[in-house]
Amino acid sequence: MVRWVIVGVCLLVGLSGGVYVAGAALPRTHVARVEGVIAKSPQEVAAIIRDVRAYPSWRDGLAIERVAAAAGAIEYVEVADGDRVAYRLTEPVRDAEFVTAIVDESLPYGGRWTISLTPEGAGARVRIQENGEVRDPLYRFFSRYVFGHTSSMKAYLNALGATEIAA
Repeated sequence: MVRWVIVGVCLLVGLSGGVYVAGAALPRTHVARVEGVIAKSPQEVAAIIRDVRAYPSWRDGLAIERVAAAAGAIEYVEVADGDRVAYRLTEPVRDAEFVTAIVDESLPYGGRWTISLTPEGAGARVRIQENGEVRDPLYRFFSRYVFGHTSSMKAYLNALGATEIAA
């Protein structure tokens, strides 16, 4: 019995070490993109993105804390699944481009999304580009091989009401 426990512990340590080494071998930064079409005008979609306090009404499991305007930006904290992430939202091009950046450097990940809106038919094409950084090798492994770099962006587009999503 003791022998099987030792074998099991050795296998777990070996597996964990392998995951860590594989994560450490991955690049720390990445770029990922998704896009979708939403049956609203770019101005309507921009108004939804700009209204940070209303995010919980269209994004399940999300709460918003500490919303504040600061030098041409909106700073806020998203709370989901027990995690708190501080963001800064800017709008470099009115009704056409938003940049959402993680401002908390203590997290094992960081980066920004650039959200571009262009007219398409009666709706809007929404393009999201993530310039991400995953500092911790374990998170790097799981974000690359388990969750995928585009999963959060696809969920965001789905919540916005995208009728088609392409990675």
